[in-house]
Amino acid sequence: MARHFRRPGLLLAAVVLLAPILAAEARADGLETIQKKISQVLKRPGARSAQWGISIMDPADNKVLVEVNPDKPFLPASVLKVVTTAAAVEKLGPEFRYRTGVYSTGPVGDDGGVSGDLVLVGRGDPSLADTQDESGSKPALEELAGRLYDMGIREVHGDVIGDDSYFAAQTGEKGWTARELKTRYGAPVNALSINNNVVWVTARPSKHKQPVIVGIEPKTSHFRIRNRAVTGSREAKLTIKARLEEATHTIVITGTLPAARSFRQHLVLGNPAETTAAVFKEELERRGITVRGEVGSLHQGQGVDPGRDTWTLLAEHWSAPLVRALEIINKQSQNLHAEMLLRTLGAEFRGRGTNEAGLEVVNEFLVEAGIDSEKIQLDDGCGLSRENLLTPRFQTSLLEFLLGRPYFSLFYNTLAVSGTDGTLKNRLSALEVKGSIHAKTGTLNGVTTLSGYITTQSGRNLVFSIFANRVTAPARVKRTIDEICSLLVKLY
Repeated sequence: MARHFRRPGLLLAAVVLLAPILAAEARADGLETIQKKISQVLKRPGARSAQWGISIMDPADNKVLVEVNPDKPFLPASVLKVVTTAAAVEKLGPEFRYRTGVYSTGPVGDDGGVSGDLVLVGRGDPSLADTQDESGSKPALEELAGRLYDMGIREVHGDVIGDDSYFAAQTGEKGWTARELKTRYGAPVNALSINNNVVWVTARPSKHKQPVIVGIEPKTSHFRIRNRAVTGSREAKLTIKARLEEATHTIVITGTLPAARSFRQHLVLGNPAETTAAVFKEELERRGITVRGEVGSLHQGQGVDPGRDTWTLLAEHWSAPLVRALEIINKQSQNLHAEMLLRTLGAEFRGRGTNEAGLEVVNEFLVEAGIDSEKIQLDDGCGLSRENLLTPRFQTSLLEFLLGRPYFSLFYNTLAVSGTDGTLKNRLSALEVKGSIHAKTGTLNGVTTLSGYITTQSGRNLVFSIFANRVTAPARVKRTIDEICSLLVKLY
């Protein structure tokens, strides 16, 4: 019986030609399944009552995969940080560095004495004094003090002054609540900031009915401690609390701390520039530089000090590249840093370190990028304001624009990674989706959002934005969003 064999070359060619067709058919089948499943999960209890906005695209062929209210404005919460950081990396460049300088208002004598004041001039560096740079060097204030000592400076006859005039004096935004302004999430935005503009108060028990053991961070004698809190029994009610009396720099701790319990509370700084100056003064003294005067602060807003041109620059600290600051903002969702970044845009490109000037620059970026922003509204840089409004389609269009920029890989790596780090460390951690999603989370009361990039198991790269407003069951809504993302990873 005769047998007929196909030529291997023809068979291979047929397989190569068929492969894209079969893959496309498989994606089409998967997409239909995804769309049906998304429709089902949005109808579940907890998700059903929320207002949803979804835009999911495959940018390789500009194909819309899923849309739900794509052009309806939603509260974005911290997803707005993507807009701010995208504008910053485009306008400033990923290698931009913040500079913090130390100036003298008088001459430096041969004996190492500064006859005037030392002025620490902040220019919006969000990492000042609370992080180390990539080389592992010492924090900025300690570094600057060391450089002054190495220059031969041994005495300051005047004061140590913190100058925050690079930004105008503003406290929060119109869409921030009074309660938020008292928390670290709404800490004052200042060009010379320290410890994210809060002081942390900690307490631990001592002996029964004896004063608790108190600590503060940053560690500084600038604040006086009035400890009226006592250690209670193990069954005692926890009533301990702290408050800051700004006028006298006094931290008052009252109440009872049960045995075997601990306490930690943050207090918002009213004058971050002065606190930074105080910490810097203590660093100078630790280095062996005597300071005869006190500490103070200079708030110029948009004005210019008439004597500023006569100051002498003694030392300057340069921050890590901008991309490091963006990583903290996007992975950790750091509000203060995002607001400082917004004002930096205003100061650098409009000559005004204000919220309004920063937003002008962001809107300019959107126009230059060709992104339709007619239906959006921007009120701050971090997403805390309830005056912010974004549409899912706008957000996805922004993500798609970034794909083509030369800095995209740097920006991509500033986003939280599913099951790995940042605000997604404990989400989407199943083996099949871990590491497949780079995105920015957003959470406010009644708001849950997620937006970013998905790499599917078939190797497709998607952009997505999922907004949920009027949320009454946040845990269920968050699980719904995660389920939608998991479906895309596994089925498309």
